[in-house]
Amino acid sequence: KFPSLWLRPKACTATRNMGQGGSASTSDRLPDSLVPTSTQLRRAQLTSKWWSLQQEGRASMPMCLQAYGKPYAKLLEQHCGQHRSEHQRCVRSRKLDPLNMPAWYPACGEPYELENACAVSLVEEIDRRCRAPLDKAAAALAAAGNSQADPKLQASLDAVGQCVSQVAKAKGLSVSYNAAAARERFSASKRLMIR
Repeated sequence: KFPSLWLRPKACTATRNMGQGGSASTSDRLPDSLVPTSTQLRRAQLTSKWWSLQQEGRASMPMCLQAYGKPYAKLLEQHCGQHRSEHQRCVRSRKLDPLNMPAWYPACGEPYELENACAVSLVEEIDRRCRAPLDKAAAALAAAGNSQADPKLQASLDAVGQCVSQVAKAKGLSVSYNAAAARERFSASKRLMIR
């Protein structure tokens, strides 16, 4: 009945106070700190073991946000922010509830899908450019067990954050994604929703 779309997951966006940043915001700006959603990670072609740890929750959301949440949010705003802005303007202009996806998706879902496609491409670029520090962080997390205070883990998480920051500062970074496929995903999902 309801298509298998990725929703802005409850644990994957955060504002300064780690609350829900997502689509409920009245601002066109992204939250100050966020990480890729589990659906974006599933859709992406990724090689680092880090992403599966994040997806499974073994790399906790607070840990991920602290490690690379701010530079990732900056990257997402730079490369995919226009789609979020368009989506939020659409939802506001039609006075739709941003937390009620079945209500807003038929009218405002296309920029939402474009943002997701862009984010998937962005996380693939991070995976490519930061694979070594991501893999070291995955190994350090496995070695630390449940001790997030482990110095080796903290050092490897800092290295991930530094790498993502370098990607955010990279000149000429261009994120390409299949906009036609995102529009087709929107059309197919919209047809399912309005049946």
